[in-house]
Amino acid sequence: MKTTSTSTSVTNPTWYGQIRDMFTTQDQQHMAAQGLDLASYEAVVNHAGDIYQQVAVGNMPPGRPWSPDWVSTFLNWMNNGYPKGVPVTSANEVEFDARLLSIAAAPAGRIRKDITTLSSTELNLLKKAFSGIVAKAPSDPNSYFVQAGYHWFPAPNTYCMHHVPGYNPWHRAYLVSFENALRSVPGCESVTLPYWDITTPFPDVLKSAPFDTYVLPQAVSPDYPEGYSTSRFDYDTIAQNLLNNGVADDVNRAMSKTDWEDFHGYWSDANYNTIIAAHDGGHNSIGSTMGAQEVAAFDPVFWFFHCNWDRLFWEWQKKMLATDLHGLLTTINQDSDPLSYQIFNEAALQSLNPFTSNPPELNTLAIIDSVARLDVDYGPSATASNVDFLPKTQRTLAANKHFTVQTSRVNVRVSGINRLKIPGSFSVHLQKDGKTIATRSLFQPVAVQTCANCVANAMSHFDFELPLAEVSGGKLSVWVEPVNKSFVGDRFPQKLMGNPVIDVHLLLQTD
Repeated sequence: MKTTSTSTSVTNPTWYGQIRDMFTTQDQQHMAAQGLDLASYEAVVNHAGDIYQQVAVGNMPPGRPWSPDWVSTFLNWMNNGYPKGVPVTSANEVEFDARLLSIAAAPAGRIRKDITTLSSTELNLLKKAFSGIVAKAPSDPNSYFVQAGYHWFPAPNTYCMHHVPGYNPWHRAYLVSFENALRSVPGCESVTLPYWDITTPFPDVLKSAPFDTYVLPQAVSPDYPEGYSTSRFDYDTIAQNLLNNGVADDVNRAMSKTDWEDFHGYWSDANYNTIIAAHDGGHNSIGSTMGAQEVAAFDPVFWFFHCNWDRLFWEWQKKMLATDLHGLLTTINQDSDPLSYQIFNEAALQSLNPFTSNPPELNTLAIIDSVARLDVDYGPSATASNVDFLPKTQRTLAANKHFTVQTSRVNVRVSGINRLKIPGSFSVHLQKDGKTIATRSLFQPVAVQTCANCVANAMSHFDFELPLAEVSGGKLSVWVEPVNKSFVGDRFPQKLMGNPVIDVHLLLQTD
């Protein structure tokens, strides 16, 4: 990372706009040895007074003192209450962040396109590659059977990551593995995997062969024997389910977030109403195979569905100038979300099995820069629309913070659900006067206690951000609907899942 001096002091600097990139890689390495992480917003805030004193007298950085304008800019940030802000967005604002220009100029050899924009030649090549790996022997590492099987079944090597910080890194590596398998088919060496923008209707091309179904060439479990054919809900039902689950709203909400934990949601007590919620809602909306974590990857739509989540992750990274390690780490709250920090900083936690020790030999560091390291970029959606960043809102804040209260919207949270007691995926419905007004879903296997990710995050919560008027003036209630209704029917008893609770919070805003 390279920084340059500014010609004038910045009156209203922010963490994402200027401050995070006032520290060079050399500065970070030097201070890391002293126990100060200059990529951490929380660490810089906590040590801002010490940092200011050292830079103001020219002691730091050694041999490269800051200009008076930089020192003044840092002091302005302190006096303004350490605002996080948003990244720079145009080329005339890159005095502090040259990475914006490098991102714009970076080319990629593999361009993954919106599947609805493929030419007939591109579509025929994709069909040839897809049919080619389906036809391979199930023992072939490039076969559809082996590639899909990396996600969960056949056991015991159940690799997939969900509801944990490794979710996006693992699936990014997974897509590279699958795309490389497609390219192993003779004549398909240049094929790329397209994406389905889930905020648009289910593509017609995915409703016919070879993308409509897959037949298992051999059993993966007693419940999924040889000859099992993947299936989905009818397409009208899928469309309605996606609407009911608020998937498009969750995608747009995620793209408006500036912090890693808010973009993803779920872990570290972050609101479960952004990318992870959209992903889970999408799986359960498509059903039936896609709603079963054990075999979801065998439905051909899985690949176009997940290609879109990786696209959104990359788009968010670019918006946040988080396409390198430093940029990405500056978005992570090291205090409240230490594991997300560690998977990129601790060598023992960087593996993305089975894709680290085996082809394509990627770990969490290697997947950060999709273009420079993976040679992968994305074409625009046919219905692309820009989502602006919005000020960060929270349910609770430290008492020393200054904040405003949003009185028009509230967050309704259902918490304390022990997901290990519910076999398989399920939905949580928020009702007002007996009528469902919002739905959230969670994607998990039937044998949930065999899922390490699930056990590590046993207690789950569900967030419904709604207009105050929509939840007031009536009686609210909640019911939990399991996908697998053979156990207790369509209403899972609350006493069997830990007696969850519900609370309603106004949203607090600091910046």
